[in-house]
Amino acid sequence: MIPSVYLDVGSTGCCMSYELSEQPDRIILRTERYTLAWSTDSGALIHLQRPDTLNVLGFGPMTAGIDVALGGPTRWITTQTFARYLWHRINAGEDRLVMTIIIGLGPLKLFDHYRIADDTIERWVEIENVSDQDLRLCGVRLIVPHALVGDPERCRFEAPGNSVRPRVALAIAATQDRNVLPRRFFAPGLRGGSAFEPAPTQGPGLMALVDNALPLTLLCWYTGDEEAALPYVQGQHNAVSLAHEVAVVSWLRAEQRIAVGTQRLALTSQTWPSALAIYRALTLLPQPPAAWLRDAVIYIADLRQHQGADGLCARLAELTALGVDTLCLLPWHTVGDRPHLIGDLERIDPACGDAATISHLIDTAHTHGMRVLLDVAMQGCVSDSRYLNEHPEWFARDDAGAFVIGIPADAPAAARHPGVALPPGGYHLDWTRSDWRLYWQQWVIDQVDRFALDGLRVVSPYHAATAWLRRPSLRASAGTALIVQALREVQSARPQLTLLSTLSGPNSAQFAGGWFDYPSHHMLIHLAMRRITPVEWDAYQADYAALYPSGYRIAFLEAHDTADCNPLADGLRGSRLAQALWAVMIFSGLTPAIWNGQEIADPVILPRLLMLWRREPVLRYGSIECQPITPASDVLAIRRVLDGRSLVGVVNLGALPCRFLATQPLGADLLGLAPLSRERRGMGEELRLAAFGIYCFEVPD
Repeated sequence: MIPSVYLDVGSTGCCMSYELSEQPDRIILRTERYTLAWSTDSGALIHLQRPDTLNVLGFGPMTAGIDVALGGPTRWITTQTFARYLWHRINAGEDRLVMTIIIGLGPLKLFDHYRIADDTIERWVEIENVSDQDLRLCGVRLIVPHALVGDPERCRFEAPGNSVRPRVALAIAATQDRNVLPRRFFAPGLRGGSAFEPAPTQGPGLMALVDNALPLTLLCWYTGDEEAALPYVQGQHNAVSLAHEVAVVSWLRAEQRIAVGTQRLALTSQTWPSALAIYRALTLLPQPPAAWLRDAVIYIADLRQHQGADGLCARLAELTALGVDTLCLLPWHTVGDRPHLIGDLERIDPACGDAATISHLIDTAHTHGMRVLLDVAMQGCVSDSRYLNEHPEWFARDDAGAFVIGIPADAPAAARHPGVALPPGGYHLDWTRSDWRLYWQQWVIDQVDRFALDGLRVVSPYHAATAWLRRPSLRASAGTALIVQALREVQSARPQLTLLSTLSGPNSAQFAGGWFDYPSHHMLIHLAMRRITPVEWDAYQADYAALYPSGYRIAFLEAHDTADCNPLADGLRGSRLAQALWAVMIFSGLTPAIWNGQEIADPVILPRLLMLWRREPVLRYGSIECQPITPASDVLAIRRVLDGRSLVGVVNLGALPCRFLATQPLGADLLGLAPLSRERRGMGEELRLAAFGIYCFEVPD
């Protein structure tokens, strides 16, 4: 054993002293906050521990902590060769302590950096091409191998803001395999073949292992401005590896080095979900939620389905009576078969009307007290778009120089998720082109000024299309950060403008004042299908609310793309089950968004629910207490409290009447929509609920 070496660097101005030692199989770093160890075989992190807590890593066979795909998105180097530890170095500055593990992996040299701070460990990787040939980089995996927190029987896996069930037992998480679709025990349903959302664009990228009895929680998440990453877990016996697959794509020239992503780790003696405070403190949301969003009822309309702008204008009084105060209009420029594939931005589709009728619609909406937003598309163009002929340089190209159409075969996993995928025939735009960005930004600002728009809804991809350009200073996957930059510049030019987004990750808060909440939408449909229980819905929403301010989130049952990503949602229109789900959204405090036509299919229940939403501030601003009574298995109950006023929303999601015992006094039902019988039972009250019954009870003082 090599003797331990102790270095006190306090005299250099660094606030953190450390002890570094080497053993035959590991390198050990001890600081005041953490003890870490790395394998001298693979260079992977194999030990992570806080003082007076258990170690949480290394409960499995030796494996790599980094993997790289070269030549294609499925050609991972570790399937062909082993990662090998080369050496290490430590850098102690005035405000940092960085441990770097240097690893050899095929033709690459990897610099695995760990910056140790008080509460968290920040990890990023530099990749250097040590061969004499250009290499085609197609993805990087950052892996935290074989984690286990506390007792395997008590340990739970959590991944809020994804399709993963809350409170998943470790034994279930440990059965997951990156190359096999998850079972419903782990995730009730999938999006794009994954239980996880790309981060930090569409999801938080956060995974956690928890033993609340100790208590002890391990948090792991991903941040990055340039590329998205898809989280995943890889099970092994009684442990799981936590990993993020970064969609970095680039030509890597000989002796060139690039940096990739940031993965954060935190180990804390806190219970779940209290430990989420660490994530929240380090996830800056610079754009606060739009102040008006919590009070809004949004109506999303395609003018083509209303016989043009005049047809929708004739319905404004009806929509105002329904409670709608915000119109969101799909693109009125020419499009293809899908409304967000650009034809010609400067030509209004005759099916939508003309400039005069659109201006009249917006002016009339303003007289009704409505805000008006316009959808702006950022994904791609139809095959007959004039831009293909006039500006072919504005479009993404593959490495053979051909246009990128639809879903490229070499797209990384994060880029194949539903929100980024263009339908067949869609041509991807190249957001690395400054001339295209300038043209698009100017068009957007012209629409805002010409039609007196109050805001925009940004239909943006999770990950910009790969543009294979052999320019050493520019990654092929660099467009994602440039999309965000373009939106921030629009907002800077028109600061009064509200931007909403179809993305719902922390990076969206750089420009968006609200998000259309796709993860909650999918969980809502799983609730309807009884794939998750009301208790799981409540836990899911509680965790989600602990991640971000709830004012960001907009709920919906249908949208412009649910026919593609969730066709069952469209089939529920007007059903009793859909009515129950509207009530779940309202009681959960999510801003409701109506897709055009839904109000026609439900002329009774939906208006009453929206009237209650507008009348009761407690439903929009009140604190939330889930399952405050003892309901039956199909009954969801949520208590809302504000300024001494308390309401309990109750929804029977079952197709049969049911009974349950309310252990606290309940007053009158404010909705009166469904039959209800009540009978005193000892210390409580037994309620008999109708099938798919919806109720909102006042709670006496």
